[in-house]
Amino acid sequence: MSRPARRAAGRRRPGRAALVAAPVLGLIALTVAGCTKEPVTPATSPVVYATIGSGIANPGSTVAVVDAATGALGRPVTVGTLPAALALVPGAKDLVVAVKAQNELVEVSTATGKVVHRVTVGLEPDAVAVTPDGSRALVANFGDGTVTAVMLATFTTGATAAVGRQPVAVAVAPDGTRALVANFGDGTVTPVALPGLNAGAPVAVGPEPSAVFISSDGATALVAGFQSSTVTPIALPGLSAAPPVPIGANPTGIAGAPGSPVAWVSGGDGITPMAIAGRQVGAPVAIGAPAEGLAVSSGGMIWVCSGNGALVEVDPAKGKVVRTVALDGIPSAVVVTPAAGA
Repeated sequence: MSRPARRAAGRRRPGRAALVAAPVLGLIALTVAGCTKEPVTPATSPVVYATIGSGIANPGSTVAVVDAATGALGRPVTVGTLPAALALVPGAKDLVVAVKAQNELVEVSTATGKVVHRVTVGLEPDAVAVTPDGSRALVANFGDGTVTAVMLATFTTGATAAVGRQPVAVAVAPDGTRALVANFGDGTVTPVALPGLNAGAPVAVGPEPSAVFISSDGATALVAGFQSSTVTPIALPGLSAAPPVPIGANPTGIAGAPGSPVAWVSGGDGITPMAIAGRQVGAPVAIGAPAEGLAVSSGGMIWVCSGNGALVEVDPAKGKVVRTVALDGIPSAVVVTPAAGA
């Protein structure tokens, strides 16, 4: 079986509004149709990349490219059928994309917008993360319950570790010594020691964990529970799970800016802030469609994958949507290159 299309959306726990500076005032301030498709590279401004068409019902094969400053669409990158997840290599010179239907990890040059390498990984790769030193990518393979290491210098596979059933998310600790893998099929998170790729004892987090996030200080992990509509904090390095925090409708993603005390959770029809240390949940920001994943830029702006076939930009300081960029399909995962000097 496949998981609910990274779709879920919205966690919302109203009240406790101190985490959002202003109430939600409206929906879309600006819509960009994206009819021109010029080259867009991180050399000109921060760039937003989003996988398009990771669901079986509406399969796609591209990564959308958007200028974060203007919302202009660049030329999409064709990577293969059902691109499910993506991650930036440190320095934003390359992008790696998990291509689920082809059992591949694909490397894209952000300078040229072209595929430069491919390698076969496990069955149905559904998530990818890159270690802080840029030496390897870790690919979670939904279909066979494994994680595959890909050595980025040569773009060849290294070790493979068995984790839990149907892994759908992976995050790497800031010091690069550990990864956490969310196993959708058995309600656990598996710690994986790096660089040896040694899997430890799984931690129970509740049914259908759909996303995992590790704070910048490496002290806390947050795990989104799709079925339970909660976020479960895990204290690191001891791997002690705290009681789950109710957060809204079927969360699909968690992200935060480096050093920020707040993480944002996508789910339902919007995104919701949560204090990482205190675990208070703030007022949600509605985007008007299912929120299927998100990324927070180095400048703090939030880009959300919308189930109506768009990327939505949210200004968390204003607590509202400031831009919507129409795409050629439904996005499922998104990353943003850092601003110059960030």
